[in-house]
Amino acid sequence: MSVYTSIKQQPLEDFLAGYSLGYLVSFSGIEAGIENTNYRIKTTEGEFILTIFESLTDKELPDFLNLLKQLSQKKLPVPQPQVNKKGDLLNQLKQKPAVIFNCLPGTSVENPDNKQCSEIGIYLAKLHFLTKNSDFYQQNVKNIKGCKSVYQAIKLYLSNDDIKLIDSELAFQTAYSLPDLPKGIIHADLFKDNVLFEQGKVSGIVDFYNACHDTFLFDIAVTCNDWCVEKAKINQQQFQALLSGYNSVRVMSEDEIKHLPIFLRLTALRFWLSRLEHQINTKEGELTLQKDPLEFRQLLQYHRKV
Repeated sequence: MSVYTSIKQQPLEDFLAGYSLGYLVSFSGIEAGIENTNYRIKTTEGEFILTIFESLTDKELPDFLNLLKQLSQKKLPVPQPQVNKKGDLLNQLKQKPAVIFNCLPGTSVENPDNKQCSEIGIYLAKLHFLTKNSDFYQQNVKNIKGCKSVYQAIKLYLSNDDIKLIDSELAFQTAYSLPDLPKGIIHADLFKDNVLFEQGKVSGIVDFYNACHDTFLFDIAVTCNDWCVEKAKINQQQFQALLSGYNSVRVMSEDEIKHLPIFLRLTALRFWLSRLEHQINTKEGELTLQKDPLEFRQLLQYHRKV
């Protein structure tokens, strides 16, 4: 999320005139997230989220919007894109793709408890299970190939210690032989700030723009590396709660259990590199969120030792 594209009241009112969502009452930028511009909009008909896409194109977005429609039809609590008066989901604002979504209830949590970790495990498994017949297909740009690409782009700016650690982990990951693990549609970015809770229950899962087709284990590792971490270490109670919740819906295979530590290392590396890239190539904007790369560096070091 964040705000990179600044919007004034009159252009926003003109944009809303193309919808049957009432008249603008108020609007404000949303700081959370780092990829797209987001505004919370209040109209005479309710509250909505306006997303202006900073990197995805008009050609790429329909697949993601259709995925959200499919997930909503399967009763998963995901944002629903709103159609304008012409029946279009995707529009243009300030010469960029823009979509209005319904505003889901609830708030994100910074320090989840065991029950909330179990809940997110359940919903992650539901996502994997309910999309097995979907025709959505995007490659995972955050895989090992993606790690190498980002690394080469930023290597010049890194310290010798960082280079040594990254080279070592990339060599390990490249040489490691994996079996054929279960695959399907994954969220690939199910961090705490992408999940809403209301009265202890998941009320919303957002930001599906990294969704892709890859191993379920990649998704599980990404989620564990954010939800089950305390002081750069895995909180074992939260970790077991998340996996227990997941297994109550979709039972992990023996191979998945065996190779989860490898994916915990891979995803820690990938998000360390992503945050370094964002730190080095910061986009200008009126509200932007910087996430600390050091958190994932320390987590990678922890996973390499256990």
